[in-house]
Amino acid sequence: MRILVTSTPGTGHIHPMVPLALALRDRGHEITWATGPSSCRTVEAFGLATRPAGPDVGPRNQRFASLTEHLARLAPRDRRIEAMPTMFGTLSAPVMRDALLPLFDELRPDLVLHEVAELAAAPLASARGIPHVTYAFSDVVSPTIEAAVADSVAALWLAAGLAPAGDAGWFDHLYLHPFPPSMTAPSTVTHPTLAPCRPRSVGADGRNEPMPSGLAGLGIDRPLIYVTFGTEMGARAPWRPLLGALAAVDADVLVTLGNPAVAEHLGPVPSNVAIEVFVPHDAVLARASLVVSHAGAGTVLAAAAAGVAQLCLPIAADQWDNADALVRAGAGRVVEMGDRTEEALVVAIRELLAGRCDEAARSVAGEIAAMPDLDEIVPRVESLLPG
Repeated sequence: MRILVTSTPGTGHIHPMVPLALALRDRGHEITWATGPSSCRTVEAFGLATRPAGPDVGPRNQRFASLTEHLARLAPRDRRIEAMPTMFGTLSAPVMRDALLPLFDELRPDLVLHEVAELAAAPLASARGIPHVTYAFSDVVSPTIEAAVADSVAALWLAAGLAPAGDAGWFDHLYLHPFPPSMTAPSTVTHPTLAPCRPRSVGADGRNEPMPSGLAGLGIDRPLIYVTFGTEMGARAPWRPLLGALAAVDADVLVTLGNPAVAEHLGPVPSNVAIEVFVPHDAVLARASLVVSHAGAGTVLAAAAAGVAQLCLPIAADQWDNADALVRAGAGRVVEMGDRTEEALVVAIRELLAGRCDEAARSVAGEIAAMPDLDEIVPRVESLLPG
């Protein structure tokens, strides 16, 4: 059968769906992935066919910044209610819709798989009677954000000849939810189509590689702290107070930058800190005692699945929600943006290295291991296909 996968650009939106797309391909289905032009190479690295569709990260983010300067006056936790519908609805969805229209006619997909922030495929699929699957990368958004997102794409549903969907179509057929029970918000509404789905991490090139030989000694004689701010947040990370705090801790530290240009933001690098652009998550997490990150969903879930305690320093988007989910489960701690002094970070790091969250982190890892994996999810997705 023909399956169209759609996503907004950026590794955080692409990587979560890759294992499912590969599993479906290996079952004999024809996979075509539509995403921003510069992100096609990210998908193609996994051996999947692509079509350029929708805006690229750079132009989209520039337009977003010009429209949302007022958000800087709001507390970081209060920005997502406007940021998500503006970036992914108002700015991205109409551009994606225009690109997907001819693709639907050409490819004639039997099923559409789209991530939660790609909002154009659902009305196009619904208008054609094609089942569609939503793949989430973090917890279900609040009802307030859900309503705002739905409103931002109401015109696309009307243009498709349909009444606007109050939930943006997320829960029409199947919604794959990657958070374990202890990290799922109590207010989350249980939809009949919501299905837990064990998150899987992938390397930047699709291979789970071992720790590079030059780093093999890290975490052997003393704890290893893994620091990452993903592929997009490195330039905005609190490097100077954080590196100052790490210098005061008796531990090995591995920092991955995601982008070589981030190095210019670091300042002085302590002697116990190793700097790399990229190291596979699995290789580091197998021996890490603590993960320090921006609480991006991919990092949070990878570390949680490995049973590693986490220190969260959120910067934007859903990162505060992800950090709160870890705190709710007892598996991590968050330091708010206005409190990130060197002294405060030293206290938080030492508390976590002392084992404050270790038992809860192991419990969360057990929950994730018990979630349905691809051998259960793929048949459920296939059950939506015609015949």
